[in-house]
Amino acid sequence: MTFGEKLYKLRKAQGFSQEALAEKLHTSRQAVSKWENDNGYPETEKIILISKLFQISLDDLLIEEREMDAESDAGCRDAESRCSDKGKEENGYYINRETANGFLLYYKKKFLRIAAACGLIVGCNAVSYGSTEPSFYELTLQPLLAVVSGITLLSVMLYVILKQNPYRNLRNRELLFAEDVRRELQDEFSKMKKVLLAGIVVCLAAVGIDEMYFARDLSITAEALQLLSEAQILRDNVLYMLLAGVCVFVMVFCAGVYWSYSVLLRNQ
Repeated sequence: MTFGEKLYKLRKAQGFSQEALAEKLHTSRQAVSKWENDNGYPETEKIILISKLFQISLDDLLIEEREMDAESDAGCRDAESRCSDKGKEENGYYINRETANGFLLYYKKKFLRIAAACGLIVGCNAVSYGSTEPSFYELTLQPLLAVVSGITLLSVMLYVILKQNPYRNLRNRELLFAEDVRRELQDEFSKMKKVLLAGIVVCLAAVGIDEMYFARDLSITAEALQLLSEAQILRDNVLYMLLAGVCVFVMVFCAGVYWSYSVLLRNQ
């Protein structure tokens, strides 16, 4: 049994939530979740505090073993506790509602940032291919927006590579849920699935319609183009950039949330 599994059982035996334990250890809920998922160990002083709090020796806490002491097992009385069904736990990883909410919230925030960056990048470059001759936009704003989109792309790459994910191991393990938790998550996903798919479809349709208008505008004669002022051209460019950026943002975020629920409930 790993340190994270022991910490989970001890916390549940005392009836502590992750927030309550984090407050007693003077740390964050995310840190406790990371420890329970075996994505890291607490500092030495925190390990000592855990040992004193749960009245367990450091050896019993840190040395991995197949089973905890019978006294610790007897203390597991929560219906959602992983020790309630040991035979199932040997074949999977128990997830309670608290951990499931943390998983979904983490990926919602992550995809929100990624979607915002993708929307900014696409928006900045949305009209770079649509200009037929140099104008105010091509000569002044486009180089600046290209730099902004390049910096944003680099920032996203660094964020994805360097950001520590406390729920990474949940993506590769069979997950077990209490029946009520599984049912709640499936009902929640069923309701949200329609909204997410509708958002993606609407954005794709908006982009498609706008592309049709763009193709039609290409047939405008040179004389008609000359009648448009720089302000009108700039306005059209800005509107198109906003539309493209917002649509990409919504599509990436909806797809990310859909993926998060699909991964969490993949075996259900």
